[in-house]
Amino acid sequence: MKDINKLQEEIVIKDAKKADKIWKELEKDKKLEYYLTMMTKEELLKIGYINKVKGLSSLKKQDLVVRIKDIILEKINHMLSNLDLERLEYLQEVLRHNGKKEYNPKEIINATYFRNRGILFTAVNNRKLFAVMPLEIFNLIKEKLDDNYKKKSKFNSEVINLISGLLYYYGVIECSTLKKLLEDNYEIYITEEELLDFILMGEEVGYDFQFEDNIIYHLDVDNPKELLSKINEFSLDYAKFDRKALLKVGKPDYIEENKQLIKLEKVLKELFIIDKEILKEEIEGFIIAIKNEVPIEDAADIFLQSYEIETEEERIILKGELEKIAWNVRKWTLKGRKMNEIEANSKTIVSSKNIGRNDKCPCGSNKKYKKCCGR
Repeated sequence: MKDINKLQEEIVIKDAKKADKIWKELEKDKKLEYYLTMMTKEELLKIGYINKVKGLSSLKKQDLVVRIKDIILEKINHMLSNLDLERLEYLQEVLRHNGKKEYNPKEIINATYFRNRGILFTAVNNRKLFAVMPLEIFNLIKEKLDDNYKKKSKFNSEVINLISGLLYYYGVIECSTLKKLLEDNYEIYITEEELLDFILMGEEVGYDFQFEDNIIYHLDVDNPKELLSKINEFSLDYAKFDRKALLKVGKPDYIEENKQLIKLEKVLKELFIIDKEILKEEIEGFIIAIKNEVPIEDAADIFLQSYEIETEEERIILKGELEKIAWNVRKWTLKGRKMNEIEANSKTIVSSKNIGRNDKCPCGSNKKYKKCCGR
């Protein structure tokens, strides 16, 4: 077995070699072919894959460079029309810097996004790092970029954000169902191919969802296929949310807040010395556990392990607050509904029907009434 220090040394050397390939000394007014030549064959093939061009792997590197250069120039309109607003604004900023913008580590997603499309490259000048746009790309984009692309980028951003918001509330969903929901509830009419482009772009630029085997799922979902199976057992329609709500929760790394969470935070602050940010993460972990169908009792016990609770009374109070939070969580298996909403609806039904304890719960969960809303 290798020594840990040896392994760390190998990782550092590997990273340094990778950095040497990416960060080349800047040479003035170089054209696209020059920068493509600096890329590995794997990186060139990735540009081809992103542009949906097949049959490139058999080409020798120099032939591949020429082919990829032609593809980038041919697809420039398509690339511009697919940008979301953040990527478009970053591109405009590079243009304002005459195609050479000093590299900011916070902008790594943007720089990587355009490097993967052969639009921007990384270079060093006077010991500073830059994102550089080849000369013919600079001239072409400067000529083409107009208000129509900005309008399209706003639309693209909204669609990706809506998809992210729906995944926040639904957990996992099939592409065909997602397309139908966008059409029926939000009047967004796009082709299956366009939908896939939106999904893949959102995944690439850091939204909290992932695509796999024709399903899209939130990154916090433990087992997407198993969850989808449970969701499909429920005879419930998907809960409908307005655009504003979805755009809010669809932002990357969104953390939900409500009255119950604020109250729990207040109770914990009275009992313990706590860090507010750590507490938010712990509460978010509890909410995710509930969404992933961890029983409330188990999720509460896991949450409370972080605190030295001295009395049973304190434990009961905190468990009570956690249970209130759980009943107000919009659950994935309930297609975006809260458990207390389902219970309220079932009580209306129960008042007009004689529901037995061992009968199916009228809320549509397929569980026995006594183990669901009849608890």
